[in-house]
Amino acid sequence: MVALKELELIDLHVVRELAIPSLEKLVLIKMPNLEICGSLTASPPLQFLPSQGDQKRWLPTLRRLTIHDCPCLTVSHPLPPSALISDLSIRGVPTVPKMSINSGWFTIESNELSVLDDRILAFHNLRGITSLDIRNCPNLVSLSGEAFSQLTALEYLSIHDCPNLAKSSIMSEVVLENTRSTRSLLLPSLKSLVISTCGITGSWLTQMLSQMQFLEKLVLTDCPAVKFLSISEPSETEGNSSLVSGVMTSAQDEHQLKLSYNLLCSLKKLWIQRSPDLEFYGGKRDFLGFTSLTELLLHGCPKLVSSLVGHMGERKDDGSVEAGLLPPSLEDLSISELPESLRSFIPEGLLYLKKLSLLGNPCLKSVQLHPCIALEVLWIYGCGHLAVLEGLQFLTSLRILYMELSPELSCAWELKLQEQEQSGNRIQLLPPSLEELDIQKLKDGVQSGLLTCLPTITKLVIRESPNLTSLQVGCCRALKELEIRNCGSLASLEGLQFCRNLTSLKVFNSPGVGSFLESVPHQQGGSEVWSGLEALQISDVSVLSVPLCKQLTSLRRLQLGPQVGEQTEITVSLTEELERALHLLTSLQELRFSMCPNLSSFPANLHSLTSLETLDIYNCKSITRLPDMGFPPSLRNLHLNHCSEELGAHCRMAETDKLRVWIDNQYLTSLRRLVFGPQVGEQPEIMVSLTEEQERALQLLTSLQELRFRMCPNLLSFPANLHSLTSLETLQIRHCESITRLPDMGLPSSLRNLQLSNCSEELGAHCRMAATEKLSVMIDAIRDIVHIPALAVTGTFVQLLPTHLAFSKLL
Repeated sequence: MVALKELELIDLHVVRELAIPSLEKLVLIKMPNLEICGSLTASPPLQFLPSQGDQKRWLPTLRRLTIHDCPCLTVSHPLPPSALISDLSIRGVPTVPKMSINSGWFTIESNELSVLDDRILAFHNLRGITSLDIRNCPNLVSLSGEAFSQLTALEYLSIHDCPNLAKSSIMSEVVLENTRSTRSLLLPSLKSLVISTCGITGSWLTQMLSQMQFLEKLVLTDCPAVKFLSISEPSETEGNSSLVSGVMTSAQDEHQLKLSYNLLCSLKKLWIQRSPDLEFYGGKRDFLGFTSLTELLLHGCPKLVSSLVGHMGERKDDGSVEAGLLPPSLEDLSISELPESLRSFIPEGLLYLKKLSLLGNPCLKSVQLHPCIALEVLWIYGCGHLAVLEGLQFLTSLRILYMELSPELSCAWELKLQEQEQSGNRIQLLPPSLEELDIQKLKDGVQSGLLTCLPTITKLVIRESPNLTSLQVGCCRALKELEIRNCGSLASLEGLQFCRNLTSLKVFNSPGVGSFLESVPHQQGGSEVWSGLEALQISDVSVLSVPLCKQLTSLRRLQLGPQVGEQTEITVSLTEELERALHLLTSLQELRFSMCPNLSSFPANLHSLTSLETLDIYNCKSITRLPDMGFPPSLRNLHLNHCSEELGAHCRMAETDKLRVWIDNQYLTSLRRLVFGPQVGEQPEIMVSLTEEQERALQLLTSLQELRFRMCPNLLSFPANLHSLTSLETLQIRHCESITRLPDMGLPSSLRNLQLSNCSEELGAHCRMAATEKLSVMIDAIRDIVHIPALAVTGTFVQLLPTHLAFSKLL
C-alpha cells in the first residue's frame, strides 16, 4: 500500500484518540469528542512522532492543516508543525489561538493569549512568511523578541485591537515573570508596520523601530499611550535592546515615541490617526529630516497638526515666510480635524506636493494654495466654514478636484461673479487644466461662472445639491462623463446639446433632469449628443421614450433603476412605450435592472436585442421566470444578485457552453461545490430523476469538484452522464434510499472520495466493489479500504500508519 498522504475526518462524534503518520494534508472538522491526536498531542503511547526526540520535525511533510470545532482536543506542540505549511486554518480548539496561513499571510487572534512566544507558535516553521497579522487579542501583553527574531522574511506586520499589549501598568510584572519577552523585536526585512487600537507605549515602540533599517510605511491608529513624537539622534538608541526599558523611565519618556535616525532615509509613508493627545516634541527642524517621506496622513490628531503646520505660511520678523515642519519631499498630504485655533492653512515649502486632502475641518476659514505649484489632485470636504480659497485658479497642474462647497465660500464666489458682471473683467474660479470635477452643494449663483473656462474637463459630477435648479454645461466641449446625483430641484442642463463628446450619462434621484432629457432630442444639435452616447444610467425608467431611443444609436450600456441607498423603483411592469423604446436599442451590449423589487417580468421583446451580451439583474425579487421568448442568442453573461430562488433555478437551467450564469457573484461553470436537496429539518425533495435540462446543465459544470445529493428519498438513479464531470473528486449521497446501483457509464476517473449515508444496502454493496487504491469509499462513516495487510479494532481508538490502518466502528 502506498503511504497515506491526505486524511480528512469530518463530523465523527465517537472518535476520542487518533494517531497519524507523516501526512501532507490533514483535515479535522467537527470532532466534538476528539481528545488526543498523535503528533499534535504529547500523550504516549498514542503519540506518533516521525523522529522521536526532535519536536521540530514532528510532522515534517505536512503542507495543509485544518482543525475546526474540536472542543476537547489538546494540542501540546506549537503550531504550525511543519515549515512546508502553506495552508493553515485553526479555529474552535480551546487550547490554541485561532490562526490561519493563506498566500504567505499569517493571522492569529485569541481572547486568552497573554504572551506570544515559541510556546504558542513554532516560529522556526514560520521563517518563510512575509506577512503577519495579530488581531483581537485583548489579553495579549507581550511579544517575545527572541521568537520574533526568527521571522527573517517578514515584510508586513500589523497589530490590531490589542489594548493591553506592552501597556506600562502591567509590563513590569511581565518582565519579572517572563524574561524571554525582554528582547527587542529584530525584523530585518520589515517594510510595513501597522498598529491600531493598542496599549503600546512610546518607549516600547521606540525600541522596536530602532531595529528596523528598511521600514517604508508606518501606520499608528488609536494608540493613546503614545503622546509625544520626536526624532532621535543615533546615539540615543544605540546599544539599547530592551523592549520594556520604557517601564523604568520617566512618565514623559514612557509616552514618547522617538522615530529613530535610521528611518529618516527609508520611511516613505507615515499615517497617524485617532491620536488626539499626540504632539510633536522635538527640535524645530527635526521633522524636515525625513528626506524620503512622500506620503503623510494626519487624521484626528489636532495637537500634532498644530505643532507641524501651525505657523506655516506666517511672516517672520525679517519678512520671510515660515515654511513649517513638513518635509519638502511630500507628494501626498492628508489632514483632518485641525485644532480650533488653526483657522488658516498655507502649505508653504511643499514644492513637490501632488495631492492634498483637507477633510473634516469645520473651523478652517482660509486656505492659500499659491505655493502648491505641482498640485494635481485636491480634496476639500467637511470644511463648513471655509470662506477663502486663494490661488486655486493658478494651479496649472491641477487635474482632479473633489470639493464640498461651504455656504461662506459659495457666497464669496457668487460675490466675485457679480463683481465681474459689473466691471466687465473676467474672473476665473477654477484652473483651466481641470480634467475631473466632483462638487457638492452647488448653487445657482455659482454654477453660471464655474464651468465657463474648463476646456479640458472630461468628467463632471454634481451631487448633493438640492437648491440647484439649472446647470450650464455648454462650455464643456470636451466633456465625456456627466453624473448628477441627489439634485432634487435641478430641472435643466443648459447647453447639453453642445457636449458632443459625451459618452456616459448618469442621473440618480434627480427627477427634474429626467424630464428635461425627454426634450433634448427635439433641440437643435441634440441628436448628435445622443447618437454618441455609449453608457446611460438613470433611476427613472420612464425617461426612455421612442424618440429618445431612436437617437441612441451607439448606446452600449444601459442601467435602469436607482443605486443602492436610494428609494427603490415602484415599476411593476414596463409600459408599452418603454417596450417599444428598448426594442430600438440595437447596439445595446449590456443591460442592467437595479433595485426594482416590484418588477414582475423581463422585457417581453428582450430576445430582439441582437447585440446584447451581458444582462445584470440586481434586487428584482418579483421576477420569477425567464422571458417567454427567451434570451437573445448573443447573450454571453447573465448576472443575478439578490433575486428570487425561482429565477435562479431557471437561469441555472438556461446555462450553456456559450452562456455563463453568475448567481450572487458566483460563476456556475467555475463552480467547485454543488448540493442538491434540502437542509436537515426541511421537507424532503420529491424529485424522482433529473430532467433532461438538468442533465445537460450538470455536464457544463466542468470545474465541479464536490457534488452532494441529500434528502432525496425518491431519487432513483445517479445523473446519467456523471462520468463526464472530469474534475469531480468527492461524491456524497445522504438519505437517498431509492438509488440501488451505480450509473451505467460508471464514475468519473477523477473521483477520490465516495461517501454514502442512510442509503440502500444494494447501493452500498456496489460502492464497496468500486473501491480502489485511488477511490476511498465511506459508508455510514465507515471507510472501506482495499489491499490492507492488517486490520485491528480497538475500542474507539483510530490509528493510521503507513502500512496498516486500525479503526473502530464510528457510529
